[in-house]
Amino acid sequence: MVIGDRVRRQILLFSLVLIIVPMVIFPEKFGMDLAKASLVNALYELVFFGVVIHFFNRKANLLQLAQAAGVCLIYRLVLGAAFGILAAVAYSMSLKVSLTLGMSSYLPAIILHIVATPFVLKPVISQIYESQPTRRAPLPDFAPGDKADTGVTTLAVSRDMGFKPSTTPIQPEPETVEVVPTRAPAQTAKPFSNTTTAPGAANGFDMATKYIGENGSVHLAVVVDFEGLTLSQFSRGDIVAEEWAPMALIFREDNGLVLGRVGWDSPERVELSLKDQKIVVAGGDNFNLMVVAERQADDVLNIRINQGLETIKKYIADRYGENLTVRAESSYVSSTQ
Repeated sequence: MVIGDRVRRQILLFSLVLIIVPMVIFPEKFGMDLAKASLVNALYELVFFGVVIHFFNRKANLLQLAQAAGVCLIYRLVLGAAFGILAAVAYSMSLKVSLTLGMSSYLPAIILHIVATPFVLKPVISQIYESQPTRRAPLPDFAPGDKADTGVTTLAVSRDMGFKPSTTPIQPEPETVEVVPTRAPAQTAKPFSNTTTAPGAANGFDMATKYIGENGSVHLAVVVDFEGLTLSQFSRGDIVAEEWAPMALIFREDNGLVLGRVGWDSPERVELSLKDQKIVVAGGDNFNLMVVAERQADDVLNIRINQGLETIKKYIADRYGENLTVRAESSYVSSTQ
């Protein structure tokens, strides 16, 4: 599990605050007695952490809740130990006594640490139950140019085959359009279905986003089609992939319009540098890959992005073929025998 530099700085800052605040009020107990260390108290802490973490993400399973609660407990004990060491130095106390006070006895500090811990570690905890890549529903198993049982070619199949929608408006009663095959009737084209991917195995889109996301500076890696629909995603932290996915089209199309004024082609890659982040959008005619990462990311990230693009292109070529033989217009009208 990789933590970004900004997240580490935030956790360090909040940790210092949680250590210093109890030192200001020490040794005032506010009417509370000193507690005794016990396994029961630790179990109560784990239950509290689990409830708060479940509130953060209700889809987290029991194992993920247990892992996150354990991380919170360890962090809370580290805070208590740091407080105890600081108290021993400031008040010339026995180190053993001060550590006991900070980790299990001095309730004002312990309660503050317990309550604040899950909120301070929220960015770290979110990585334990990272969102799984969005998978598309299986498509019907038929060849390009074939007609479905109902005689209608669906929009979903057209979109998965990489066609762009026709700009001609659909009439209420469209004329019958005959699909002209480019191969001999006896030949069969490569099927466009998900049967090439074994159940539970990652497809090319998921492999690319997961590989790019392994770089700790990446906040988001998402593959979208030409309509802005998510094909696969990897997100870290609070970023929502569905809110960013349509922006990939905007970045490339707007830059393409600007370059078109001087007769240049649309850009294959767009890179934006912000104050703390950078955005990279690249792809082909039928897909876009967008990566949101920290600005100080090293050159290894660019290598991962390029390899991710090659993975996607190879997956599309292997699965759908180099040439698509069905006219896009036939996806939007009915065809009859």
